[in-house]
Amino acid sequence: MKIDEKQAMAFIDNYLRYVLKGDYSALTGYYTDKLKASITEISTQSNPRPVAFKIGEGDIEKDKAEFKVTMFHSYEEKPYYSVDFFKYVVIMDKDKMLIDSIDKENSIDIYEQDKTLFKRDKDSGRGDKIFTLKDLPPFVYSKETVREQKYEVPRKSFGPCATTEDGKNILVSSIGENSYLGFIKLTETKETFKVAQGEEEKKKDESGKAQGTEEEGKEDEQKPKINFTIKDIDFYFSSTITSVIFSPNGQNLVVEVKAKDGLSFLALYKASGEKMDLKLERRFPKDRFSLVKPYFISENEVVFSVIPARNATDEETKLKGIGFLIYKRVM
Repeated sequence: MKIDEKQAMAFIDNYLRYVLKGDYSALTGYYTDKLKASITEISTQSNPRPVAFKIGEGDIEKDKAEFKVTMFHSYEEKPYYSVDFFKYVVIMDKDKMLIDSIDKENSIDIYEQDKTLFKRDKDSGRGDKIFTLKDLPPFVYSKETVREQKYEVPRKSFGPCATTEDGKNILVSSIGENSYLGFIKLTETKETFKVAQGEEEKKKDESGKAQGTEEEGKEDEQKPKINFTIKDIDFYFSSTITSVIFSPNGQNLVVEVKAKDGLSFLALYKASGEKMDLKLERRFPKDRFSLVKPYFISENEVVFSVIPARNATDEETKLKGIGFLIYKRVM
């Protein structure tokens, strides 16, 4: 029986929604016996957690379909984020569509070490330095106050981070008494580092040849230099950023922020930095609910957990559970 591409894509999409939901008990129902036999059951962990996915076009061959899938993982309250690239193979098994193999092909990791952010690809032995706390702007504006007033950017430590699928755009946060969120755009250039003429003369041996200069020069020519620009997104008073996530297409982002009273709220922005007013507070007032653990199930749909506060009314308590937010797609 030939596999229909649209049906197979819908099958994978449904499977990945269970992955984001964390309902791992439902996943084995999507696997062939061969794939089940290759998986060892162990206890799951809460961090890092999958927060978005993107399904590429399928390659259909009679009774088999291959899909490229990008998974995004985030670590709450810590500066770690990954983009993982997989290949899913779907087959017809006894007239039933099932996943026959899942192979990881590549990954991009953003992480912090010694107050410095690094980016690492799967094939690289160590990450490349891209940003430090010292690179943050000294003062910024806040969207919550009069624009003429600027505030000092906290430099106690990095908060959560995120990156787009290509690893060229990064969300960076810093936390302290307040919290800062910025958007970094990376560019790589290859530069040749040449030893000045005066230095070459000092290194010449008795035969008049520069020692090691030629080999070192060749190595330096292959070393890319990472440049960046940073744009301010927002500044949060007496609050801590606990999660930042890009939409699968990198055009929007959602931020989870914990206020001083311990309750959390969500803020959504376009990648340009423009805040999106989605009237969430009308349904879930900040002093009555915590909105936590957001994730994208599509380019313009966000799922999150709703936790009523202790002072919530009986009617508000009934809203405990899962919330859905659908917003206009940004082209």
